[in-house]
Amino acid sequence: MDRGEFEADLRRDGYRVVNSGLKPNLVAANHCHDFDARALVLGGEITITRDNTPATFRAGDCFEVPMGCMHAEHVGPEGVALLSGRRRSGPPTREAFESDLRREGFEVVHGGQKPCSSEDLHAHDFDARIMVLSGEITVTRDNKPETFRAGEHCEIAAGCQHTTQVGPEGVAYMVGKAYRRAGIT
Repeated sequence: MDRGEFEADLRRDGYRVVNSGLKPNLVAANHCHDFDARALVLGGEITITRDNTPATFRAGDCFEVPMGCMHAEHVGPEGVALLSGRRRSGPPTREAFESDLRREGFEVVHGGQKPCSSEDLHAHDFDARIMVLSGEITVTRDNKPETFRAGEHCEIAAGCQHTTQVGPEGVAYMVGKAYRRAGIT
């Protein structure tokens, strides 16, 4: 399945699309998620073990892990890049969002911006995932503004040109930053 078709299927089936990568040799012992997961491996490899049965997935392979399914993850020596989807029965809690970030190798930073502040067109050299904790911020990409309020989140891929405009109450947020390895992204 190609990337475009996979992403279209995710959106059609109610998944939130997530581009992610996991660090080389990461081992996540038995755990379960509070969301359904579906992934397409873009590079590297990952082994998912369910019911004591390991299955290894490489570039071009797809896999699913249903919400509540106990499993372990073992990332290969090159790391793994994934186009994945998450489908929750409701929005993620602050704790679940932070847990997801840390599990996926993001550095987690808490911060904010003053009321009515703005940033000119710029791009980051890292992938960013942001959850608004209070206030609001408008992110404009490709001349399309999108406003995010408390409890909402967005992703900004490394290299994505964007501007921001903070609302009249300012904004507090949690942001995950991930510098991706060139070999698998």
